[in-house]
Amino acid sequence: MKNRRVLEVLKNGPMTIEEISSAAGLKPLEVRRYLLRFVEQGKVESFQKEGRLFWKLREKRPEDEEFKYV
Repeated sequence: MKNRRVLEVLKNGPMTIEEISSAAGLKPLEVRRYLLRFVEQGKVESFQKEGRLFWKLREKRPEDEEFKYV
């Protein structure tokens, strides 16, 4: 699945859309579509550095854990 390739590539650390596209063998527009979907799902996040937009896997925080019944 193409979307899994994007997540696998991001395991190597923060990257730009162009870098992800090259590493995953996908078109930049396709990568962008997957990234925006992953943002909605809380799987990835973006940040700016030196005027460039980077994407990375979102780290899980304790408050993100689902409520579980005891």
